This record gives sequence, C-alpha cells and structure tokens, in this order.
Amino acid sequence: VAVAAHALVANSAGTDSPVLTTPPLPVPQGALVLVQALTQTPATLQAIHDSSGNVYRRIGAVQTYSDQKAGSVLYVSERVQGGPALTWSLVKAQDHGADEASLYVVVLSGARGIGAWGFSNTAPYGLRTPLTTTAANSVVVSFWGPADYSGSARDPLNPYFAPPGWTLGGQNDNGYNQCSGAYAWIRVGAAGTVLDPQWSSKKSVRANGSMWLVEARP
Repeated sequence: VAVAAHALVANSAGTDSPVLTTPPLPVPQGALVLVQALTQTPATLQAIHDSSGNVYRRIGAVQTYSDQKAGSVLYVSERVQGGPALTWSLVKAQDHGADEASLYVVVLSGARGIGAWGFSNTAPYGLRTPLTTTAANSVVVSFWGPADYSGSARDPLNPYFAPPGWTLGGQNDNGYNQCSGAYAWIRVGAAGTVLDPQWSSKKSVRANGSMWLVEARP
C-alpha cells in the first residue's frame, strides 16, 4: 500500500462557497480513496462526490467536535475508476453556502480495503485514538482537526505537527480555525501493531479536537 496522491481545499466562514472542489489529482485505476469533511455545523454538508462518479460510503457515524458545534465525516471509495485528473467536491446544503468547511483527500494504491479504524473527540494536545492494525504492510492515515477554535481571526496561524514517524500530507488554518485540519500517514510492517499518535500544535487554545485513524490494508 502506498499514498499515490493527496489534496485539500477549504474556505473560511463568511465566504460564499456553496461547493468546494479540490485541485485535480492523478488517480491509479482501482485505488482506495479516503475523504474527510470538516464543516461548521453537521447540517452544512449535503454531499461528497468526485469527477469520475465513484461511490463513497461513510465510515462510522457523522461525528461532532468543537464543543459539539462542528461536523466531521469520513468516507471511503474502494477500487475506484481512476484517471489523470480527478477532483473531489464538498457540496453544502441550501442556506449553508457561507459556512466554513474543509475537505481532505488521500489516494492509496495497492489497498484492498479498510481494516481497523477509530474516532476520538477530546481536548487537543492530549488527543488519543489507539488503533491496532489488522494486516502486515498497511498504511494508517490520520485526519486531525481543529488546531484552534478561538472564535477569532486575530490569532496567528497555528500549524499542526505530526507525531514522530508520520508523514504530514497537508494542513490548513481557516480564519476562525473551526474547520482547520491536517492529515498524515504511516506505514506499519506487522499486524497487531498498536498505534497511539498524539498531534500537537504551536499553542494551546480552548478548543476541543477530533481525530480519525483508519487502516488501508493490502
């Protein structure tokens, strides 16, 4: 299993963006794609789709974070119809076009499906979502957010730092930081490996945070 491509797109609160679309990515035929959406409220999200018409199923329930005010949803599509320039879109519900939102995409080649996965929603800077891998040579992907929910754009950017050994794919800091986020991955050689990563950030604010861990297995 290997990360073949990744991208993100985001908008800050008050920006009228009814649809958020990622830059195009080359996607191998038959790849597995993970997509996380962070939204200002759970009601913001209407749909997730890509430009090749692949079907995405939700992993687990719609989650909330930031004191139960914001939404976090994770999707997977397996054995996708690939192409040289796929895009992914987050479609907002009617009357939610100006809500803050973020969309994160990780494309994995050589993955047959999802193994273990989990979600946690606790105070940041001590956030823990232990996961035990189910297969050898898996890649585990983590989606994290937000770094900071201060309710104000006056704070400087608050970058995320991936745990030791993880590769940081990308991160964004929205104006209000409610839908800021980041994603990273790590290769795990043996089944039964316990992962217990902790994200960190430059400074601590009063936010709650959320973290998904999901194993893509060969």
